[in-house]
Amino acid sequence: MNMKSIFVGTLITLLALAGYDKFLANRPADVQRNWLDIPALPVIHDAIFELSPMFDGQRNTPVMQQLCALARGEVKQEQVNVFLKQQGVDAQTLPKQGSPFSLLVNGDQVGQTTACAAYLATTVLSPVDVTEFMRPVTTPAANGQPEKTELQVDNALLASALSIKLAEARANADVFALIAAELQRSPGLSIQQFRARAGQLFARLAPTYLQRIKDQLPPADTQYKLLQMDESRFVFSSSAGSVFEFGSNGLILNLGGIAWYGQGKLLGRDYPLQVAYFSPMVRGLLAPPQS
Repeated sequence: MNMKSIFVGTLITLLALAGYDKFLANRPADVQRNWLDIPALPVIHDAIFELSPMFDGQRNTPVMQQLCALARGEVKQEQVNVFLKQQGVDAQTLPKQGSPFSLLVNGDQVGQTTACAAYLATTVLSPVDVTEFMRPVTTPAANGQPEKTELQVDNALLASALSIKLAEARANADVFALIAAELQRSPGLSIQQFRARAGQLFARLAPTYLQRIKDQLPPADTQYKLLQMDESRFVFSSSAGSVFEFGSNGLILNLGGIAWYGQGKLLGRDYPLQVAYFSPMVRGLLAPPQS
């Protein structure tokens, strides 16, 4: 055997060994029999709703607008105290902890930012309140008909509301995907543990989420088309190729025909979590009988 043949044979052997080492490095860890792949999106979704403040079991938009303004430094505590007084709440008697209103008076900026971010993230995951972009219009009495007041869509308010919804939906997709990728690094947790971990990560990322909304606001010249607005579905499209839909299946955001958020997907792809979905005892039930 000449030297050239020896060299070629050695090179092939080294390449084969390198390929095998790479295979070992990339080989997935053994999956326990009581683990199942669960989409990350509903786990994160539930975690964020747990962080969003509720007042007597309901969302309170005026209060949360004040809290968000406080978290952003847009209002001073004295202004918030005046607002609370208008709501029939004495700021001086509120406890620093334990009340839904505590974050409005305790100076906890981290808690305020987390609550604000969770509220905005869940706003776009909740049924659309169409009154936010409607104005009362009064038709004067005429031809024997009495004066009549009814709500009508205000185009300027509509464009502003839809741009914000689009920015919030895209911020959700971005930050939730980041959280999902991080959760995948800890296979084998229970649903409850994954949910708790998702909430912790979102709390840390709350300032990033708020900034992401600003970054994802569409250009000012973006055009919107309201496709459906009734009790079952709210759908609109934008001139940038986005389609926003909220209905019985929750939020679905499509960008250029790609599922960017919803139906278990984030940024167009699935993020399955390896969840310890059953008790470890089931492993013995699934194992083949010993011969």
